[in-house]
Amino acid sequence: MSDDVPASTAGRQRPTRLWVAGGIAVVAALVAGGLVFGSPDETSAGRSGGRAADIELPRLDGEGTVSLAGFRGRPVVVNFFASWCVPCRKEMPAFQAVSERLGDRVAFLGVDHQDDRKGGLALLQDTGVRYPAGYDPDGKVAQAYGLFGMPTTLFVGPDGTLLETHTGELTEKQLLEAIERHFGD
Repeated sequence: MSDDVPASTAGRQRPTRLWVAGGIAVVAALVAGGLVFGSPDETSAGRSGGRAADIELPRLDGEGTVSLAGFRGRPVVVNFFASWCVPCRKEMPAFQAVSERLGDRVAFLGVDHQDDRKGGLALLQDTGVRYPAGYDPDGKVAQAYGLFGMPTTLFVGPDGTLLETHTGELTEKQLLEAIERHFGD
């Protein structure tokens, strides 16, 4: 057998290679753009130790608004979730349990990310979550924080300092350990 490309397929390989090379270039540009334009400065939310950007959103249940500033003076756990996110669905009952266990010592705030309101409300009901949740169908808050992946949890100090950004599912034990580490509770 010869390693030569048959004449009948030679013309098709070149456009395919161009598409692949073009696709790689586009992905590289998007990643570089996200690193350059999406990287937070010291006043934005994406960097631990910096000031957390305020979150002000309509409530998922449609009853007013919710904001991170409204919790100033208390430590806050902010959890980004969506009805289409399987790990979100798995971790949310643990977040509700910890919220109930800690009561007023630590505030919890959910952010329904790039979702439809009906799906987000159904997820809250299915998982038993009763702490406030904002509705962010366009994902602008996650973009402001430079987040990439679901679920994502932010730990914000009482003074508004972003202490940690955790991407991925958290168990109840892991959540309690992070709260103890950051807030001493």
